[in-house]
Amino acid sequence: MTLAIIIAVAVLILLMARRLQAGNLAALRPIMAHKALKGQVGRAVESASRLHVSLGRGNLIGFSSPVSLATMGILDRLAEDGCANDTPPITTVGDGTLLPLAENHLRVASKLAGNGKYLPNDTAQFVASQNDAFAYAGGVTNVIQQEKILGNIMIGHFSQEIGIVTEVAGRKQINQVIGSDDPTALAIATTATDNLMIGEELLVSAAYIEGKSYQIASVQVQDILRVVVGLAILGTAVYKLVVG
Repeated sequence: MTLAIIIAVAVLILLMARRLQAGNLAALRPIMAHKALKGQVGRAVESASRLHVSLGRGNLIGFSSPVSLATMGILDRLAEDGCANDTPPITTVGDGTLLPLAENHLRVASKLAGNGKYLPNDTAQFVASQNDAFAYAGGVTNVIQQEKILGNIMIGHFSQEIGIVTEVAGRKQINQVIGSDDPTALAIATTATDNLMIGEELLVSAAYIEGKSYQIASVQVQDILRVVVGLAILGTAVYKLVVG
């Protein structure tokens, strides 16, 4: 049964992707956080500021690896736009496995912009171990306080320590975009900004940023399955209520 569902979903994604490639337009449901990301680099350049991107305390080998990998698509776009204007985003990480990956993405963006030999030393920073949440928050807030930051973009795995960072950024009236897979972090983040990426909204960020046909098709299939599952649950509940 499970295999049949997987095959059916894969076929549906393939068919929808081919439909998109044939020129049929499709609109993704709007996500406020992705809209807020657009133009961030331009505003930073105009104000002679930089963006701060925090990739969280997740790693590439644990349960948070899907979220950590999803953040790289957002970092790529911000880094490409930033390096093209000589303002690469200051990127902080809280896990050793994320640091070389972030550095590589920033270096590639710099080379694409023709600035391969120049990348400021503070562009990618390992601020604290993933096991010490509040030390990580302290390191991130130190960056926000000491640098001229226009936007604070926190995407990845966080927990309650995010409250310290958002409070400091809020006091400096810095625009914030936050995405996480942790319910506690998201609950705290709602008090700081409306620009949130909740769970899967962060995982599908590549479709909003790159807009490739198979990515958009995948998101559309997820939306269809969400409706189907919701209707199935509702139908089951009604059936049990009627039948008793």
